[in-house]
Amino acid sequence: MAPQSRGVAEAASASIPPPVPAPTPSESTRPRQSESGTSLKGFVGGTVSGLTKLAVGHPFDTIKIRMQCSPFGTYRGPLDCFLQLARKESLLGLYKGATPPAFGWAITDSVLLGSLHNYRRLFARLSGSKEDDKRLPVRYHALAGLMAGWTNSLVTTPVELIKAKLQMQFQRVEVHLPGRGATSAVAAAATDAVKREYSGPIDCVRQIVAKHGITGLWHALPATLLFRSSFAVMFGSYEVLQQQLGSLKGTKYELSPGAVTFLSGGLAAELFWLTAFPADIIKNRMMADSLQSPKFPTIRSAFTSVWQSAGPQASPLRRARMFYTGFLPCFLRAFPTNAAALFAFETAMRLMGAERV
Repeated sequence: MAPQSRGVAEAASASIPPPVPAPTPSESTRPRQSESGTSLKGFVGGTVSGLTKLAVGHPFDTIKIRMQCSPFGTYRGPLDCFLQLARKESLLGLYKGATPPAFGWAITDSVLLGSLHNYRRLFARLSGSKEDDKRLPVRYHALAGLMAGWTNSLVTTPVELIKAKLQMQFQRVEVHLPGRGATSAVAAAATDAVKREYSGPIDCVRQIVAKHGITGLWHALPATLLFRSSFAVMFGSYEVLQQQLGSLKGTKYELSPGAVTFLSGGLAAELFWLTAFPADIIKNRMMADSLQSPKFPTIRSAFTSVWQSAGPQASPLRRARMFYTGFLPCFLRAFPTNAAALFAFETAMRLMGAERV
């Protein structure tokens, strides 16, 4: 996918081949088979990316969700949120709601990056970039990111809905080892002190479907579409950053291709969150809302709740700042998580010899 290199087939066609016998019918079908394989490789690479993102980023995500969806003033900041969660719910509480993304992010990143790769290939052909051996213009990278984000929203909305509801449960997480006796009983009693609304992801799905039908799993789809529109910013800037960092080649500041990918991915992710965070807090309030007595059934109600959370006498600037509640853990999470995820994606694509645009 990295724009600075060509696919194997393109490089071969650019050179002057030695005289060879005319291809047989079976040989003439190989380019088409390669194209089909390339389409699937984007989804395989996305799966690798999703699992990498989960391992690196989920604890930061739990802190962000808690700060976004808890009553204003519950936490003094991300460090206080971390300390309260660790003290009351254990460090394992940082991985609450990790089961859905363990499966879901492998799927959703597969859809996001796989569709991104294929949209790029489509635009490369429509714009003539492939035939003219030119880089795909930045505007097409941004448009491919927008369309991939919308495509991905159809898959990711149920996953994020379940994740947010599980992350907002406050019971302590314990690992019960054999032979702990009375200690285990005390821990179990402490765990039961805060009643779980959902016993796990399957129970969460069951309750949502029982209350709102199967379409209830896509309750926050409009907010998710709004949030994921910022992938246009992410992948447009990712291409610009790769061009700029790649232009250092031959100078004393030259970076390896892996470093270019890692830095470009991390910085592009920060730009993504700067533009997407207000929509993210609206989306998460809708998703983490009570199933039995919802307060934020629409984008407007969630927006109003954030706008008014600073108090009736707050200035417009203060109100606007409320849409960035929890931004620091997100900002800290974005670079390592997305840099590692995109590096894993690019490395997987490179190892599979996928077509690059």
